[in-house]
Amino acid sequence: MDRSYRADIDGLRAIAVCIVVLFHLRVGGFGGGFAGVDVFFVISGYLITGHILRDIELGSFSFAAFYARRARRILPALIVTIMLTFAVGWLWLPPDALRQLAKEATHGLLSIANIQYWREANQYFAPSADQLGLLHLWSLSAEEQFYLFSPLFLVLLSRTRHVFAGIALAGLLSLAAAIIWLPRDPEAVFFLTPFRVFEFVLGALAIALERRITTRPTARTMAAWAGYIVLGGSLLVIERFQRDAGLGALPPSIATAVIIAANRPTRLLANRGVLAIGRSSYSLYLVHWPVIYFANFIFGELAGSTTGLIVELLIMAALTAAMFFLVEQPIRRLSTAQWTQATAFAAVIGLCAAAAHATFKADGVTWRLPAEQRARLELQRFGMSPCTRSGDHCEFGASVGSRTLALLGDSYVQQYVAALDEHLKARDIRGVTSTVGGCPMLIGLAPLPPRAAECMALRDRELARVKASSADLVVIGQAWHLYLTGDGDRNERRAAEIRDGLQALLRLLDRPGRRFLIIGGQVRPVTCSFDQVRMQPGPLWHAPPADCAPFAAAKARAATSEIDGLLESVVMEHHNAVLLRPAELYCDEDCPVVRGDGVWLFLDPGHFTVAGARLMGQRAAAMISQFLSEQAKP
Repeated sequence: MDRSYRADIDGLRAIAVCIVVLFHLRVGGFGGGFAGVDVFFVISGYLITGHILRDIELGSFSFAAFYARRARRILPALIVTIMLTFAVGWLWLPPDALRQLAKEATHGLLSIANIQYWREANQYFAPSADQLGLLHLWSLSAEEQFYLFSPLFLVLLSRTRHVFAGIALAGLLSLAAAIIWLPRDPEAVFFLTPFRVFEFVLGALAIALERRITTRPTARTMAAWAGYIVLGGSLLVIERFQRDAGLGALPPSIATAVIIAANRPTRLLANRGVLAIGRSSYSLYLVHWPVIYFANFIFGELAGSTTGLIVELLIMAALTAAMFFLVEQPIRRLSTAQWTQATAFAAVIGLCAAAAHATFKADGVTWRLPAEQRARLELQRFGMSPCTRSGDHCEFGASVGSRTLALLGDSYVQQYVAALDEHLKARDIRGVTSTVGGCPMLIGLAPLPPRAAECMALRDRELARVKASSADLVVIGQAWHLYLTGDGDRNERRAAEIRDGLQALLRLLDRPGRRFLIIGGQVRPVTCSFDQVRMQPGPLWHAPPADCAPFAAAKARAATSEIDGLLESVVMEHHNAVLLRPAELYCDEDCPVVRGDGVWLFLDPGHFTVAGARLMGQRAAAMISQFLSEQAKP
């Protein structure tokens, strides 16, 4: 394979990193920016496979030397980026956000960031991309995992006569797995390396294609232009490619492999400016997302203005130059013994990971905030926050109560912990949750995908727990609107499922002396925009999110009237059950979203903060007191 400098590859790197940056900056026309990652994967497959096979052919391949080169190339800039991001986060971020960043930093340092994001993707309260300060490291973790296993695979294949056939088979298996698994778990296909192997393989196969067309200039030129046309369409036009791993990643990946195999640089992409971006693309990729993340957090909407975008690009350029010339290049040229380098990298990574993990365990180090801000922070956490974790459930109210209340449902009843907490303490009642976010607890009601099987198992566990418990008070709540409409319009079948499921649930749990409080349709400020990170106070100033005006009570009541009527029809058949209608009690003439002092009452369009839940508890005090009293409903 030709060892000379490949301007076309640096040109591809420049295209890939610029497209990713512009996509993350939300510049119009670059909606297919994630395909830039596919370009990087193909380039890595070509270069790494080529280096390994060439060294094997020469009899000079060494696992230790290979991993040392990869470590010098990747780790120094990665470690500096992560720790600088962590340091800025320490100065600016609220505790919850710093805790999340600390977790990301730990996984990024250990090269398993992609696994973390996959595991968290299906969580009910999973952070959005804008709330993840090191999200871009998922692709780097995938590459590092490829680097870890590919040398052994290629060494074993080299002992056969069918090296490229074996590589192609691995790619076909990866692509088939991605296509088959995509409907079941699209996040796994997007984040996990086994489903991305085919992209690295396409890069490796470019080596074989290059050998076939290297002596045919016309074929090389035609192949290069065809590749650029397909790649341009993939990156700039067909936005669905950014969302569909598997088949969706094939066009940009194949196009990149063809361009590499053609080895035909164009003048447009071979100028000094483009090549400089390509050579420093790794540093630019590392620094660009933290710049965007902190700009959005600190300055809010201003970061998305034209001036804001220009300033962000200038900061990225300065940080890229500093990282490239002061960190990336000098350390790549280190000539110390391999064991010395390995020991140094391991020690630095270990210390940095330990510091990040300690911050995570310390819940984001709340002492960074003054007392007044800490109090405000507690008010703006999720309404379940006052709960104390105990095993696989949590407790609130009186620590050792003479009576017990069970909270049953999903996150739409979890938020009532803060509404009930003081009422329970005043009456010496212990509260225990039997709740699972995103999972219905109604008998016979099918959970929504992709967690259907998990939800059914958890539902059976929690229903058995409540049925066998000593609780004489049971509070039931759900995201009723989701189960009434699913992914489409409301229909009679779903309404019947909710009605029958609640009837069956009450019959299952009913026993002498037990009473039920059903919480109806939630007040939902669906027209508001919520930025959960910027809602919280941090050590240094950041622009608060725009307030959301109260909305009409009539609108809230109209939105919940159907589900409340459905639930009321069930409650009327049970003498020991009552219905709490949140829209009737929480709203006066309008429904507040933000308090006069700026404290948010909602975490998102469906969930109360602690402050909001306490306000709900105050406005429903008479009904809650009656329910908690010793007198059963006649």
